[in-house]
Order: sequence, then structure tokens, then C-alpha cells
Amino acid sequence: MTEKLLSIKTKDDFILKTHVIPAAEKPKGVIVYYHGGGLISGSPTDLNENVIKVLTQSFHLVLAPYRLAPESDFETIISDAFAVFDEIAELYSDLPIFTFGRSSGGYLAIQIAAHRKVKGILDFYGYSQIDLPEFRHEHEIFKRKTSKLTEPMIQLMLQSSPITSGPTQIRYPLYLYTRGNALWYEYVGIEDAAATFLNLSEAALKKLPPIFIAHAVNDIDVPYSEALRLHHSVVNSSLVSIPTDEHDFDRVMTPKVAEVYQKAVDFLIKLLN
Repeated sequence: MTEKLLSIKTKDDFILKTHVIPAAEKPKGVIVYYHGGGLISGSPTDLNENVIKVLTQSFHLVLAPYRLAPESDFETIISDAFAVFDEIAELYSDLPIFTFGRSSGGYLAIQIAAHRKVKGILDFYGYSQIDLPEFRHEHEIFKRKTSKLTEPMIQLMLQSSPITSGPTQIRYPLYLYTRGNALWYEYVGIEDAAATFLNLSEAALKKLPPIFIAHAVNDIDVPYSEALRLHHSVVNSSLVSIPTDEHDFDRVMTPKVAEVYQKAVDFLIKLLN
């Protein structure tokens, strides 16, 4: 079976070009993947080829696009994430659906699982709430890294129309700049970070489907405390703690990274038995 390219139409008639990579064998389910990048950077096709091979041995893999901030606001991003999921759930109604997200994509994957029928979640260094001190305040490390960015340079990073893919070399510095200067909420279009619907409560977490969590213990971007909160609150959860300060520890495929992803797949398969 060859890769499919779906054209999923949103409520406002925007077309989300969505890749579906078929399972190598008879599919046990469908994994809907949401990429990271702080909702500002990144691409749905950012997964390492070897990671894709592990995931698609037994599952169809959907690379879900969504419009990025600040060209599009938070409400649009969330709506896009649900639009793709709903289309896939209808298309593969005979298979269990799982959500998978990395970093901010983890937030989207968890949000969807809280409002839709999802069999399980793969959360790689994500979070279940937006209202975090680390997001509210200036991030000194990120601020130093982007201290040479000027307003004209920032304007060159922005596009005049909506985008669903932001080159890391250009957009990731923009994300770091927003975090470094406590501007992330503003750029993403979040007016009230404390709003209930943006932050899953302990009660809401207890209702989530089973979740596999992988997170670096000294993550400098998303706090490890978010992994612990999920692990302690979700009824069925598995936590793999990575002894590093590297946020996206799976950026480069290594034997240890392969082992984590195999554990994630085994977790999903166990849910089906």
C-alpha cells in the first residue's frame, strides 16, 4: 500500500494536506501524529524515517497538519487539529484511533483525547496545561540565544498568509524569541492562559485514556513536572524518564531512542489485547 495524501477541509474552507503512511502489515489501529514547535515552528513531516518504520510496523500513521501561529491564532490551531482527527476517525471507523504528539503537539494530542474517542495517547515531552510559570515568564536561556534578533528580522520570519509548515532554521528562533521574552501567549493568540478549557484539571486527567509518556528529566523547554503530573493523574500511564536536559531527545535516532519508541508501540499493542 502506498502513502495517501488527503485534502481535509476545515470549517473556514482551508485545505489541510494530510499524509497517511500505511502500516507494513495488517493494521492494528491508526496513530494521528501532531508535531511540536511551540505552535509556531515545525512540520507534520518532521519524524525521523526510522521512527516512522517503528510506528508503521503495525499502525497506519497520519501526519496531521495545522496552521501555525502567529499567522493563525490558537482557536484556529485547535480547530485544525480536531478537523484532521474527526476526518481520520470517520475514514478508519473500523480501527482504534490513537493520538501522538511531541512537545506542543503533545498538548494537542492530549486535548483531543479529552474530547474524542481515543484508545490511547503517546506523549513525548508534552503538557496538559497552558498556564505554566515557564510559559508566563521570560526564559533566560532562550532570551540569550535570541538576543541579536531585531524587529525587522522577526518580520522577515512571518508570512502574509497561513502556513502549516515552518522551516526550523527560520521559525524555531522565532519560537525561542517569544519564550525568551515572555511573548509566547501573545504570538500564539492566547488572551487568558488560565482559562479552564485550556488547562486540563486533575479530574479531567483521570478520565483520559491510557497514556505513554517520554520526557527528559532536565528538559529546559517543557518542565518534567508536566510528565509527572500526567503519570500520577492518568489512571493507566507509563513514564519513561530520559536522563538528559535535551528537550527533543529523539531528534536523532539512536539505539536508546529506538528502544523508547518500541516501548511506546508495545504499550499501544497491549491496550488492544
